[in-house]
Amino acid sequence: MIREAVQDDFEVILDMCERFWQHTRYPESFNREHTRNMVQLAYDHGLLAVIDQCGIVGFIAGVKAPLLASTDALNGTELAWWVEPEYRKGGSGIKLMRFIEKLARKQGVKYWNMISMQSSSPGTANKIYERLGYIHSETSYTKVL
Repeated sequence: MIREAVQDDFEVILDMCERFWQHTRYPESFNREHTRNMVQLAYDHGLLAVIDQCGIVGFIAGVKAPLLASTDALNGTELAWWVEPEYRKGGSGIKLMRFIEKLARKQGVKYWNMISMQSSSPGTANKIYERLGYIHSETSYTKVL
């Protein structure tokens, strides 16, 4: 079952965020309290959902804001999308994506952005995104300053 997250879900989501963080290329240590604030932000934006199969096995978190140069449309961005590896088969991750798209659409979000990390099978994620109607609109590069 996919549903909007409730605050009682935060501890499990934070545990999954920590596992997610291990797949990023950032060497900084995981900060649970900061992550709690980011999960709270997604919750406050109404863009936090979970897969609940007799326990939470995945989540997606996002935020929304007006476009940089126009207030005519809202833009939403995924902060994190994680499904425990043993639950990745069967399309539950895609259902989770579609669920958050629906939440965003109900809130007037016109554009929704998904991110794929180079360290986490970007080819697979990109194929999923394209199959679901996403177009490659930007590419992000990171430089340590």
